[in-house]
Amino acid sequence: MSGKTYYINVLLAYSLSKEFTYKVNSDHKPSVGTVVSVPFRSKQYAGIVMGISDVPKISDKKIREISEISAFTKLNSRMIKFMNWVADYNLIDRGYILKMILAQEKVYFSKRDTKNNTDKKYFKKKSISLNLEQEESSKKIIKLIKKNEYITLLLDGLPGSGKTEVYFKVLQNEFFLDSQILILFPEVSLSNEFVRRIEDRFGFSPEIWHSKITASQKKKILKRIVSGEAKIIVGARSALFLPYSKLGMIIIDEEHDSSYKQEEKGIYHARDMAVVKASIEKIPLLLVSATPSLETTYNVLTKKYSKVSLKNKFSSTPMPKIHIIDMKKEKLTKDRWISNVLAKNIEIALKNKKQTLLFINKRGYAPVVICKSCGHKITCKNCSSYLVEHLKSKSLLCHHCGFKLNSFSLSCPSCENDDKEFLDYGVGVEKVYTEVSRIFPSTRICLFSSDHINSQEEMSEKIKQIIDYKFDIIIGTQIITKGYHFPKLTCVGIIDADMTLRGGDLRASEKTYQILYQVAGRAGRSDSIGKVFLQTYFPKNETILSLAKMERDNFYLNEINSRNESFLPPIGKMAALIVSGNNNEEVRKQCMILSNRIPSIKDLEIYGPAPAPLSRLKGKFRQRFLVHDKKARNMQKIVSAWLSNSKTKLNVNISVDIDPYTFA
Repeated sequence: MSGKTYYINVLLAYSLSKEFTYKVNSDHKPSVGTVVSVPFRSKQYAGIVMGISDVPKISDKKIREISEISAFTKLNSRMIKFMNWVADYNLIDRGYILKMILAQEKVYFSKRDTKNNTDKKYFKKKSISLNLEQEESSKKIIKLIKKNEYITLLLDGLPGSGKTEVYFKVLQNEFFLDSQILILFPEVSLSNEFVRRIEDRFGFSPEIWHSKITASQKKKILKRIVSGEAKIIVGARSALFLPYSKLGMIIIDEEHDSSYKQEEKGIYHARDMAVVKASIEKIPLLLVSATPSLETTYNVLTKKYSKVSLKNKFSSTPMPKIHIIDMKKEKLTKDRWISNVLAKNIEIALKNKKQTLLFINKRGYAPVVICKSCGHKITCKNCSSYLVEHLKSKSLLCHHCGFKLNSFSLSCPSCENDDKEFLDYGVGVEKVYTEVSRIFPSTRICLFSSDHINSQEEMSEKIKQIIDYKFDIIIGTQIITKGYHFPKLTCVGIIDADMTLRGGDLRASEKTYQILYQVAGRAGRSDSIGKVFLQTYFPKNETILSLAKMERDNFYLNEINSRNESFLPPIGKMAALIVSGNNNEEVRKQCMILSNRIPSIKDLEIYGPAPAPLSRLKGKFRQRFLVHDKKARNMQKIVSAWLSNSKTKLNVNISVDIDPYTFA
């Protein structure tokens, strides 16, 4: 082989941070960021060049050769900087982040022509008139953003105020003519309505990136992203890591949504990583929500972020009136979950030819199934969670690992009861459906949950049917709250408003307020005034009362003050260490090792070990430490030092969650 021999440090797209040395004979010196294919152990892996030298640091005989150098693209210095920052901040292996960046390794080494034979469709643009407040808001945003400058903006607006149309108007500005726009969207696999709106405003379809699209689709999309042909990309959190050629703006719609937090494997929060991405790229970041996260609200108050507000709905109708129903005063039979007050108002809506939404954030029929003979609660064999009864599939299902038992052949593992008599406890969407069908037998009912919708096409069809008034009553989980506009929906009933207030989650109040506020915002979005009914056993709860009074800003200030008193996030810093393994005794021993090495630092508190919220998950036993630093110091440095001083057992895994989102 002709050419000079170069010795290359390669980072693999594999869950490692270590770089490995390879060699290549070439007439041209490779550059940092070049994508390569290399042998590692017995397989081929993609990686990127991180350094080049003329002299090897180890014996040349031990150094294997690079298999292939990609001509498809290379990662620029900003992307590499972002990769390193995400890995360092979240204490994740750099190779794991690189694997997300490369996304589809085969694209980089395809023997076929990488030019795009575009199949992009174009549509006739539809104009829409914005009201005065929307126009002014779009102008404010355009005025605040400057070329090659980073800024984070919050677009804060009531449900139904037209936030999406405001940022669509911004994107039509000449500032973005040659740019790529990334829009992160929760439940992106269910976003057909949002895609249609983009087609109407811009005349072409956006690229869609999420876990449910096929590998071949991802290859095509990746080529268009790298070439710059893709102008608008709508994606789930992983889309943040794709190798854009000319990223001009990032928009995070419903920025408060919990789906932006990845809870398994490499743990990170896409919203927080987007702030860093925008800063490195020197581009604007727009956060959009009617119920911003407490972190975002705090950053606005401390002047780290700017804010543009929409204080009025697009329609002239006021925000819906919220009524609190004290369920302790309701005299309902054991098979009833819908209060008499709510049932009466559903009836009124039906007579007026209006729609009702009944919200219960529990899938299935019943969350708990109990043996009638001995009282044993049926649990998952792999997880420390109860099996949820599902009528549709005639099964008991674990929502964490997918373990399933047939309802008809069920026997109690505790008393081995052959009578097969079991009691269902609690309520899910299917039980509400059963009750509604009994109370209103002649109504058209739509069940709206992930268990009853199997595809994007089915989702789009159901949304269209609701809009076209093919259903009278919609019963749904949280996926119904994702910004849909139903013109005839005037009555909203929240079956169990207390659900997310239970447990020891420090974010319980915040999450509850966000979910219920978003649900309430579905009512009365057109020309009819909406009514919302909160069924609660705690009518004097501050979160419930704040919601009923629509005192959102006061609620946020009170919540921040409460966090401030205890130095909890976003004022203080927290991290979680999850110790997991197949053997419970080995997990316990690892926790003892960590306990004996707990750092002694002033204003640093470490709680645990204690069973994790799910003490067993997918067959693994789990214990958790919580780290709380009142001074908001470098949590990564503290945790890294602690772990480096503690021996780690080979058969035990320790995962780190910086800025944990879930505590219960």
